[in-house]
Amino acid sequence: MIKLIKILSTKSISEDLVQQAKSSNIQIDIINFIETKSVNDDSIKEKIKQYSNKKIAAIFTSINAVETVFAQINTMPDWKIFCTSGATKDALLNYINEEMILGTEHNASSLADKILENKEIDSCVFFCGNQRLNTLPDKLLRESINLAEVIVYETNALPQKINENYNGILFFSPSAVESFFSLNNIDDKTVLFSVGKTTSKALRKFTKNTIVTAVFPSAESVLKEVRNFDFEND
Repeated sequence: MIKLIKILSTKSISEDLVQQAKSSNIQIDIINFIETKSVNDDSIKEKIKQYSNKKIAAIFTSINAVETVFAQINTMPDWKIFCTSGATKDALLNYINEEMILGTEHNASSLADKILENKEIDSCVFFCGNQRLNTLPDKLLRESINLAEVIVYETNALPQKINENYNGILFFSPSAVESFFSLNNIDDKTVLFSVGKTTSKALRKFTKNTIVTAVFPSAESVLKEVRNFDFEND
């Protein structure tokens, strides 16, 4: 019988979630395997400010893009916004009214489909990071949507060797998956918990272990899967 469930989170999560897990006999260690930095470039800052004065359809698929963009905007822009749900949408609602959001989906692929359903949209501005996947841009460009990409943050790997065995490991991005497995192997009984389908697909490249994908793309949803998982009979 497992008396204490030991979990590794490959990115920072809130102390509230750590304490909630602790009350369920789940110990969470946090080691960041990636770092994100806003692009500190005057030309990018100026481009964001210029877009803030235009009527555009803006796309956000990460909280990092949201925080970077709105740090440069002093007034609420007149934008139609499409975003991934969960933490990204929550971050946006700190800056805008919810009626500005025309569509949300759990992942970038479904978000592209949502944008294409709106026949009034023929051009978009995608605020993204340097490690963004091709899924959303490829879908939009195939349907002749005019897409401008503005790289507003960079993601860098922070690979570290882990010497402890964990019952489960939490992953929140393909970048973290690649960083983790660049130096680490895992026991075949270790359960991997993923924030979404794209991250789960990245995990499948490295392991045949059990992968549990969260229903909703948020840290809260990932931790719910951990609490509900039967480690004793896995």
